Amino acid sequence: MVICKQVQERIETLRTEAHNQCRNVSRTISETICSWLPWPLDDLCDLVTRVITEVVCAIVYVVVTVVSWVWRTVCEVIAIIDWIVTLVVGALEWLGNRILTFPEWLLCLAGVRLARKNYRICPMVIADERGNPFVPLATIQNQINAAVEIFNNCNVNVIASQIIVVTGKPDLAVGPGCDAGGFFTTHRGDYEHLSCCQGLLDSLKCLRFPSGLIWPRHVLKAIWLSDVPGKAGCYLFPDSFVQIDNNGSVNILAHEMGHACDLLHRDDDLSNLMHPSATNANVTNFQCCTVRTGKFVTLF
Repeated sequence: MVICKQVQERIETLRTEAHNQCRNVSRTISETICSWLPWPLDDLCDLVTRVITEVVCAIVYVVVTVVSWVWRTVCEVIAIIDWIVTLVVGALEWLGNRILTFPEWLLCLAGVRLARKNYRICPMVIADERGNPFVPLATIQNQINAAVEIFNNCNVNVIASQIIVVTGKPDLAVGPGCDAGGFFTTHRGDYEHLSCCQGLLDSLKCLRFPSGLIWPRHVLKAIWLSDVPGKAGCYLFPDSFVQIDNNGSVNILAHEMGHACDLLHRDDDLSNLMHPSATNANVTNFQCCTVRTGKFVTLF
């Protein structure tokens, strides 16, 4: 999608340049040729020049506009296909993981936790036009530390990579939202394609092997934004990222990580991590077992 945007911007630049060039050609002909002709040939030359250049400019404008429209349509179709593929793959991954980890989940509910597990996250924060992160790195680290402490109660290690400051993309500072509109927007693809690791060899470090699956998938991206519309944080199934608002509580990261592992809200228990306020940190055995068998939690 980055290529689509770059090409679209280039097309718009070419349209402006072509329009300006047409005007320059008309002015050059008028000044270098027509002005030297005697009256009334000079006026006739100016008229013919204007008519021809206007026709040529109009044709160029129409052609470039059609190309722009075709390219934009192609990009939108590609974005929709990418959204559908991501949705289907994510749903199948979730279903496969839950089926294969069901015996482990039952054993966990019975009090048998087979091993200590790892919950790897890739923290990222969007920066403004000047390269300054919208959320202070110290705030992000405090939320990571809170998540480490909370999920330690589930015998799960939270392992966070180095915080990445995403520059050159200030348009991503406002999230797609956590409602139906946010779910169906192709804007989510921009966050899905943010990379924690660059290059083939480096990207291998970002792969995880879920407890119930045999193929590697990327770790959970935690993305801090200037605004998550109407929310302190958001996770939309089956994304591979969570959105964190710049005004979220210290437990909001752990709360959204819980959603990413299929935990629902607990409106009846203010002390629970999954209460919508996310002000406290208690987790039940059922919640721990659900997290331990979630698709982002691994044995290695």
